Amino acid sequence: MLNSLLINFCILATFLYISGWLTQRYALSMDTPSLKVKIYAGILFGLIGQIMMLHSFPIDMNLTADLRHLVMMVAAIYFGWIPAIISGLLIGFGRMVIFGVSISSVIIGSGMLLIAVISGWISTTRLDRMTKMQIMNAGSMVIHLLVILTNMTDHDRAFIFFITQLVVSIIAAALLCLLTEHTHAANKLLLQINTPAAPGDMTNLSHLKQFEQRLSERFLEAQHFGERLGLIIVDIDHFKKINDTYGHEAGDAVLLQLGNVMKEHARSFDEVSRSGGDEFTVLVPEATPIEMTAIAERIREAVEKHTFLLHSGTKLHLTVSVGVAVHPDTMMARQAIELLEQAGQELYRAKNTGRNKVCIAPGLQPPNFGVPLQ
Repeated sequence: MLNSLLINFCILATFLYISGWLTQRYALSMDTPSLKVKIYAGILFGLIGQIMMLHSFPIDMNLTADLRHLVMMVAAIYFGWIPAIISGLLIGFGRMVIFGVSISSVIIGSGMLLIAVISGWISTTRLDRMTKMQIMNAGSMVIHLLVILTNMTDHDRAFIFFITQLVVSIIAAALLCLLTEHTHAANKLLLQINTPAAPGDMTNLSHLKQFEQRLSERFLEAQHFGERLGLIIVDIDHFKKINDTYGHEAGDAVLLQLGNVMKEHARSFDEVSRSGGDEFTVLVPEATPIEMTAIAERIREAVEKHTFLLHSGTKLHLTVSVGVAVHPDTMMARQAIELLEQAGQELYRAKNTGRNKVCIAPGLQPPNFGVPLQ
């Protein structure tokens, strides 16, 4: 049994490598995988499921089990319900072709298709990927139990069979979660590294058009993969006074230094842009509302403590107001513009209630950072 399990895990590792390459090549480099890509992915995952079926692990002298349902789960989570259904059809049909058409094989094949349908439906929800995987696995085990009880009259033996498969499936699903999340995160980081920098102005940050394009792309990615996407908008308090008092060259120096401060105190993979005038934005992927608030507060505090040096040698201290919104925690946004508007509303609220503060969308319960968060 251990040898068979090792073979299954090797097959899963190969499967993860292939699916990771697909998400890197097709899913992450475009707004959403095309129908053609989804069909190809479904066929590929279905074939891998059949390979796992051929390398099932023995429970006793006459009973074997496998982990083919995990393949359909990954297809559903990372590529959507279409690949899940296609892979389920291929796995169910392959079961009848390999082992012959019988009442037992029809029941098992139907169970595989039902698992694919349920996994595909769960993939459309707004739960995070780890939760989706756990729910899919639990649902798969319930269906497995029903199939086992239908095909086996010896319920004591069926119970032993089910418990063994349940334990192996839970362990395999947990490992699969960790490996797929690591692969997915590595792919996203690789994509960011390979994306050419596009400086927009003297701050060496992206300008408004580039920010809007990236916001749209990141929002569609978040929707497709069921991830969070946070947006921080930062605006300098009383920036006009700086221009009026010291001139526009001084204002440009402040903007340049502010961009550097923001990049330094955002996370390495967050995307900082200057969206116009004295307004900056930060796109923050996969952060909880509390983490979003902490990042925003860290930026606000860093700006307050920073000494801005003008070309004349004059030293300035300034503050910023910050608005924060998080999809889908503060808004179940259907379009990226809705997230932008909500963060903008929070920015205006910060300015209208005293400035030099972080305001977050209603409904969140942020921690106390020492500065009133409203």
